[in-house]
Amino acid sequence: MWHGKIFCFSALLTALFSSGTATAQEPDIDCESAKRYLVEQYDRSDPATNEKYYEIWSSAQCVRARENAELHVDPDIASNEQFIRSLSQDYDARLAQLPAICQSIVDNRWSHASEKFRLQQKKSELLASCIRNRQHSVRAEYLNRLNKEAAAQFVEKQRLNREQIAADEAADAMRRAEYEKKMEQWRDAVKRCEAGDVRYCSSGL
Repeated sequence: MWHGKIFCFSALLTALFSSGTATAQEPDIDCESAKRYLVEQYDRSDPATNEKYYEIWSSAQCVRARENAELHVDPDIASNEQFIRSLSQDYDARLAQLPAICQSIVDNRWSHASEKFRLQQKKSELLASCIRNRQHSVRAEYLNRLNKEAAAQFVEKQRLNREQIAADEAADAMRRAEYEKKMEQWRDAVKRCEAGDVRYCSSGL
């Protein structure tokens, strides 16, 4: 049933981003924010900020977090993707576009990076992070849309049910009114027949 598929979106986002985030991190290290900056916001005009986020992202703690994330397969993500594929024919096609999109992004960032950054950076890891982040975003997009469609269909189904109930009740009331009308006519005929008006007498009375 559709309404059984409606997710709590805040809880869903927690599940979506549990892979590769802060499960193995100390509170003062934000590996995910550093990764997003390097992939999506890197600005060659601000080398100090670039180096700051790279130092965080390349720290031993964030490396361990990424290694742990690679070994972790979230069953909620697998379940969500199965749900999406059952209702969306273009989901895998969208995912298939991500490597090329991220390759362009990473190449652009790489071409404008400082020499020190390129020496310290692993381009393959930056590409993998970009693809993983965008996979999360696409998954959240589809789930959000499907949840809204499910909610709308559930509301529409309730409306149609109410209309059907109202129509059934109206038809039943009409049948009862017709029956009462016929019974009243029959009772009137019986009275007239018993009063001697043979026009109202019949074998069925």
